[in-house]
Amino acid sequence: MASHLSNPASGEAPGGVSIAQLTTISLARLHKKDPAEIALLHRVSSNAGFFYLDFRGDAETEGVLAHHSDVNAVVKKYFDQPTEAKAEDTRLDIKASQDLGYKRGRGGESFEISRDEMTSNGSSISKMPQLFQRDWSKISSFITGCDEACLTLLKSLSEDFMLHHRADHPSDSGLKFVLHPSLAHLSDVGENLHTDSGTLTLLFYKDWSIHAFLPDADRWAFIPPPPGGCTLVNVADTLQTLSEGKLHSPKHRVTQPVDGANNRYFLSYFLRPENEWINKCTSTK
Repeated sequence: MASHLSNPASGEAPGGVSIAQLTTISLARLHKKDPAEIALLHRVSSNAGFFYLDFRGDAETEGVLAHHSDVNAVVKKYFDQPTEAKAEDTRLDIKASQDLGYKRGRGGESFEISRDEMTSNGSSISKMPQLFQRDWSKISSFITGCDEACLTLLKSLSEDFMLHHRADHPSDSGLKFVLHPSLAHLSDVGENLHTDSGTLTLLFYKDWSIHAFLPDADRWAFIPPPPGGCTLVNVADTLQTLSEGKLHSPKHRVTQPVDGANNRYFLSYFLRPENEWINKCTSTK
């Protein structure tokens, strides 16, 4: 499947706002070690820091597209529950830097599942909300596919990056479900400008909500929701650090282009470096 500049069929963003045109990278081609695809990946990771990743035709991550709709559906059911029910899923056994389990914060709600807990501790399944337990095989397959996609991207950029992302070393990588409603009035939306702190972020979403700075164009623009079969990939701070600034972690915010209240759901997979690397960086500061 050819890589190209994508302008999804969802058309123009509401309100005639500025729209970003992103490059699409084929995961299947990366798995085949296609030199042109790898070169294109390097280029977009160094410039915009955002790109679409196309899962279509990739057998090694087929669980992502196969279960995306079902995972989305169970996420909506989960957040539709009463607040009291979700509050029971709050975790008190985690570090302050972690977002595992249910959390309610400014602008929305989230539930994060640890990749390591999913793969190494079977008892963790029984601690999950009943809604997730019923679809656990689909959720776990989705997580496994997202993780494989991230590691393939990382390996395609440089084998050296894999030294800090070994599968048998603990990390805080995980899948986060997010409910982040848009508001009736755009003027009421709070500022949340940031860069992502991990290595790579995969973001699945359907509503116009990601506003990013494009260095090459020297302007801000809304990134269209990913085309069918794709996710949005965000180079994050750790990867910028590991590449000594050659790869770009872009500034962006979660907002909305126009007035209008609506429930917006996001599936975010965060690849994060090994805890060992983070601890070493912290101790040398």
